[in-house]
Amino acid sequence: MKKYNAKIFLVILIAVVTLISCGRKKEVTTETDNAKFSLTPLAPPDVKDAVIGDWVVKQEMADAEKLNPTVTNDASAQGIYIYIFEPMMDIDRATYELKPVLAKSVPVVSDDHLTYTFDLREDVTFSDGKPLTGEDVIFTIKCIINPFTDAQSTRNYFADFKSAELVDGNKYKVRISMSKPYFKTVYTIGNIAITPKHILDPENVNDKFSWEELSAAQKSLDSKKYAEMQKYADFLNSQEVSRDPKYVIGSGPYKLEKWITGQSITLLRNDNYWNKKEIPNFPMKLVFKTITDQNAAIVAAKNKEVDYMFVIQPIDFVENVKAPEQFNLKKSLVTEPVYTYIAWNNKSPLFADKKVRTALSYAVDRQSIINNIIYGLGTPVQSPVFIKSKYYNNNIKEIKYDPEKAKQMLAEAGWKDTDGDGILDKVIDGKKTDFKFTFINNNNPKRKKVMLIVIENLKQLGIQADLQEYEWSVYLDKTKKHEFDACYAAWQLTVTPEDPYQIWHSSQSQGEGSNWISYNNPESDKLLEQNRIEFDDNKRIEILNKWQEIINEDQPVTFLWTEPSRYLYSDRFKNTRWYAYPDSPLLNEWWTPVSAQRYRN
Repeated sequence: MKKYNAKIFLVILIAVVTLISCGRKKEVTTETDNAKFSLTPLAPPDVKDAVIGDWVVKQEMADAEKLNPTVTNDASAQGIYIYIFEPMMDIDRATYELKPVLAKSVPVVSDDHLTYTFDLREDVTFSDGKPLTGEDVIFTIKCIINPFTDAQSTRNYFADFKSAELVDGNKYKVRISMSKPYFKTVYTIGNIAITPKHILDPENVNDKFSWEELSAAQKSLDSKKYAEMQKYADFLNSQEVSRDPKYVIGSGPYKLEKWITGQSITLLRNDNYWNKKEIPNFPMKLVFKTITDQNAAIVAAKNKEVDYMFVIQPIDFVENVKAPEQFNLKKSLVTEPVYTYIAWNNKSPLFADKKVRTALSYAVDRQSIINNIIYGLGTPVQSPVFIKSKYYNNNIKEIKYDPEKAKQMLAEAGWKDTDGDGILDKVIDGKKTDFKFTFINNNNPKRKKVMLIVIENLKQLGIQADLQEYEWSVYLDKTKKHEFDACYAAWQLTVTPEDPYQIWHSSQSQGEGSNWISYNNPESDKLLEQNRIEFDDNKRIEILNKWQEIINEDQPVTFLWTEPSRYLYSDRFKNTRWYAYPDSPLLNEWWTPVSAQRYRN
């Protein structure tokens, strides 16, 4: 047995870690014809004379999906529940080192990479005062493994999971066993948010389900045969469990106070937080306020009704809030690992041919959109790997705007205007089919602007595309259920080693998995599976380089660009540190001098 040192993992962290960490020592500037911008550096801590009090009101475009971390894959929800629930291990936002949270240290790992033993802290309590133990860890994993829970996006990381058990009955020592090695196990299992068994399973229903039975249920998916498992999953999947404060209980610095559907989610400071000596929770409340209209959100920020917001439209950041100090506001521009793309439903007869998808990629004038819509604050990408990562393949073919090439490829794929109506058509399954489809959007004004330009690009080729907008939950439901033709989307990546399996493996296109574009390529699957069991980082780079070449050849999506995130926030807060990390700031670190506090508690 050997004990993993956190520094070992630094060797295989993505290159963005090194690049961004070094970049903090100097100001990074981006210039456009319209303005000059500087990336916000990570400031040193500013907690001298810090006091408790005040609220932070953050604008959200829509309600979160659910707040139980086991059954949601919604980035908005994650940005909220990180203050309620905690994992055994986490990545430090400043150093990017693997650090223990609920565990005493990094786990002891067997030489064959099949066994991970976690020693848990014995002083951790949930917000209701009950102790957090290894039984809660085992319960949480069982909920993920249960094939009927809405946990498919997380469950893919447990594909080779075998069992979890207390060591010699010790409630604070958990042994995780795997059937096959997985290079990222310490991250995936270590990072799951632990939920309370005594709240969510007071009758110990999950104790009845053996690991063997859970594994068998995953293979059969027979809800009648595993009726009790299905019944429990229905309970856990319910909206009540993810919305009612009596169920949404974690060990973190905040607890859910109330959720007013369509209006706000309010978290209240956990005065009994077990780790408040090390992790501050200065604000008395964190309020996530839903304002769907971005113009109204900007007005709310100027009127001091919102303290912090992600600025969706670049024009608002650049032009409409040129002098933020007039409104007691500040701006921040932060590098985060993210990429945007146009998703084509690969199961649709229109997009099933990779030659057609490639033609569509040639038809999109990305640089023009970057210049005109996001004020030059974007870098074109050709791959789903973060462009500053050491795993990013810089040698793959760049697909530049070339409408003539697009027309040629469409013709080669059999798409021609045979009836002279200006719309390309083709006989598919014996029926003449016009090249017409609809983009869906989640009422995001920036995405709408991008889509309208793309629609015009496609019109020049003889393709008719329309745009239909939906409320966020409806949009999310349609993508999950593959009920769409195409849309503009983005993936927020992590700062841990690359494992694209969740999004790109064909197995994840089933149910509500993250491969909602239904991409399927056996060669791609094989490389993704090899990547998971390879512990030599240099070999993994080779594997992922080959895999990116396949993705580039297949063009299952049209890759667009990566861009820094734009934030607007009140100047009354101290210790506003901006991390090059998903969900950049940690709001529990912000504090307000008594004289500047806006909300009296």
